Amino acid sequence: MTGRVHVIGIPPGARSLPGDARAAVDGCALVAAARRHQDLVPGFAGEFVALEGRTAEVVDRIAAAPGLTAAVLASGDPGFYGVAALVLRRIPRERVRVWPAVSSMQLAFARAGESWSHARFASLHGRPLENLAPVLGAERIGVFTDPRNDPAAIARFCMASGWDDYEMIVAEDLGAPSERITRMPVAGAVDWAGSDLNVVLLVRSGPDPRPAGPGLPDHGFAHDRGLITKREVRAVALAVLAPPRNGVLWDVGAGSGSVAVEACLGRPGLRAYAVERTGAGLGHIRENRRRFRVAGLVPVAGEAPAALAGLPDPDAVYVGGTGGRLDAVLDACWTRLRPGGSLVVAAVLVDTLADTMAWARQRGLGPELTEIAAARSRPVAGRTRLDPMNPVTLVRFGRPAGGEA
Repeated sequence: MTGRVHVIGIPPGARSLPGDARAAVDGCALVAAARRHQDLVPGFAGEFVALEGRTAEVVDRIAAAPGLTAAVLASGDPGFYGVAALVLRRIPRERVRVWPAVSSMQLAFARAGESWSHARFASLHGRPLENLAPVLGAERIGVFTDPRNDPAAIARFCMASGWDDYEMIVAEDLGAPSERITRMPVAGAVDWAGSDLNVVLLVRSGPDPRPAGPGLPDHGFAHDRGLITKREVRAVALAVLAPPRNGVLWDVGAGSGSVAVEACLGRPGLRAYAVERTGAGLGHIRENRRRFRVAGLVPVAGEAPAALAGLPDPDAVYVGGTGGRLDAVLDACWTRLRPGGSLVVAAVLVDTLADTMAWARQRGLGPELTEIAAARSRPVAGRTRLDPMNPVTLVRFGRPAGGEA
């Protein structure tokens, strides 16, 4: 006999379960819930299992016992960034019944007097702050928090990535006597302190102010004079590199981070790690992150290949500089590159191109080469002149989707 699994939502501030939900619980042999929800099932005769820190383990236990009838209690609507997704991944849907309730997010928008028809959402519950990056730019955002990723951490993240024009609304202890709704500019929340039971709304007016690329003007970036991947090269390099909509990019020897900036602008779900050894370059990367509001850009201080060790494996790698360690850097990048990914080396010097080709031959790799020879106009004595730029050769290596090259 197959046991039913009930995933039951608990409205914010509820002090008991609705009668039909309680009847379903009473027919179960096991109830799993946060300890604070144990009082919702007084007199339950079966086994109570606390979920704190072990939700996946408990769901796996239920999944492994097809004859077990169980209930999982969760705050709000369990199908909206909640435990229902995990349960439905591990347990056949024919065995599962989801009981929705009012979401804390729905209640927060209502309490704040804000429409949520076109809102975007992110969950930072047990997830990195960078998960907020893909939705920044929307006029209304709902954010699920946790004690580490609290309103103060969210405010600091927004400020560092240039999104200081949001208003933050913090909804604490929704449905409880201690419920509190607080509105403030993002800058006013950097030292926030309050209840761990909160959700955050970010509200701003006007369209997304970020420019569209590729090939943004060089003068728009903070950089040391001349030390920037020129707009013509940047545009072609991103086309050749073709980073995914979601995934990881390494920009090695990033300089000003202009390639990573444009990659993030075109693909908000991308996380780009700009690796740079110089203090001046890192300062420019941080300033460009703020200036272009690319929250998915992560500055990384250090020299490749050592600085790459702690980064997540990349789906795409752009190598703009190697500090004289070309073979070691390319070995590290190629070894870590995920299946289906691409590695592009920008060779300005003939020696760099020759060394890259030698590296490829030693490993039996056949690269794709693209040479960019561009010219820019400038006025001379009332006339227009075209000045050629230094040619750049892009050397691309693609890893097959199946794995090894």
